Amino acid sequence: MSARRLLLLAPFVLLTACDRITATLNQQAENGKAVGAACRHSGRALEDCYQRNPRVSKSDIFTGWKEMNEYMQQKKLDIVPPPADRVPPVEAASASPTALSASASKPGGADH
Repeated sequence: MSARRLLLLAPFVLLTACDRITATLNQQAENGKAVGAACRHSGRALEDCYQRNPRVSKSDIFTGWKEMNEYMQQKKLDIVPPPADRVPPVEAASASPTALSASASKPGGADH
């Protein structure tokens, strides 16, 4: 009798895992839509969003961008300019590995 109960309970246990899988997939789609909406709100082009977020589905980005575009047109909202991109420090860019190896090969360039 206990084996029969286990057989009856097995499908229910397996079906509960389906909710977790679909929740994960839905979360990824919602994240993509949020990225697209943020890009539209900041005035970025779709191509820029695609390049900045290569791991996110392009269709999800487009869906979010389109929804935000419609919302902004209905409410007559202006774009909010994004903050400036971070520029790497000049010192870090000039201290490349080739420059460091060249200074080490010069006499007196590095202490031995």
